[in-house]
Amino acid sequence: MRAPTPSIPSGLPGRTAIAIIGCLVVALAALWFYILTRNMIAIGVGLLALVVAGVCASTYRWVE
Repeated sequence: MRAPTPSIPSGLPGRTAIAIIGCLVVALAALWFYILTRNMIAIGVGLLALVVAGVCASTYRWVE
C-alpha cells in the first residue's frame, strides 16, 4: 500500500510569517519608544512596519 501524496500546504510560507511577526514586533517597539520619548519619528517607523506587515499578509491572502 502506498502512502498518500502530500497536498499543497495552505497558509503562509515560513519566511513570510517571520517577516510579519518581525514587523509587528518593530511596530510595538516603536510605540513603546514613542511613549517614552515623544519622538514623532518612532510613529513613522511603527507605521511603516505595519504597512510592510500588511503587504506581506495580503500578498499570500488569496494563495491556495
